[in-house]
Amino acid sequence: MKKTYLWIWGLCILGSLSVLPYIYAPGIVGPELTLWQLVLFTALQGAFIYGIVVGLSYVIVPRTDLQPFHVEDVVKSVLFPGLIGGAAVGVGISILEGIFFTGTQLEVVRPSMWVGLLASLFGAINEEVLLRLFFFSLLYLLICKLVRFEPRHRKFVLWIVTFLVALFFGLGHLPAAFRLGASSGYEVGRILFLNGVAGVVFGWLYWSRNFWAAVLAHFVADLLIHVIIN
Repeated sequence: MKKTYLWIWGLCILGSLSVLPYIYAPGIVGPELTLWQLVLFTALQGAFIYGIVVGLSYVIVPRTDLQPFHVEDVVKSVLFPGLIGGAAVGVGISILEGIFFTGTQLEVVRPSMWVGLLASLFGAINEEVLLRLFFFSLLYLLICKLVRFEPRHRKFVLWIVTFLVALFFGLGHLPAAFRLGASSGYEVGRILFLNGVAGVVFGWLYWSRNFWAAVLAHFVADLLIHVIIN
């Protein structure tokens, strides 16, 4: 099990690096850093932050009844739910945005296909590690410790945690949205709702299937939304 967490830590470092072309190309990063300095700084930062997150997850997850790495059949428990769930999120959000949220004032960033592909790795790996493997597991553990509930109420508790973490998932997208021009309640509501929908699906996959299904679904959804559809 320890090897699994070490692999995840390594993937998080790669995920941190994968988003560099997305933020470097538009000039978000100042010219005072060279490319190699930026790569080194990002790798060290990712190693430090996600070393803590993955380490805490290694302690927290075994204290719950969650089994995020239990895979009996890769096709049935990872590939099928991950691909279907990710496609449903990607297409569903695009439809919802096209019908109900057509008046966005955000400055739209349209990266090239390879840049969007790399950035999707960050969302799939780093965000799922932070929000599902760590935060979901932590919140679920705290509720289990503080509230005594019968086993038949377990799914109800899991759904509560799923919605709470989905809300935080949406809130986590606000700082970047503010930098791109989101300044109204309409924009904030749009971001919270659309990302919340995705967060609910990813959270459900995490506790009902496994961590890898949530990662795959997140990757497929980001790929559809940011690269293929838009």
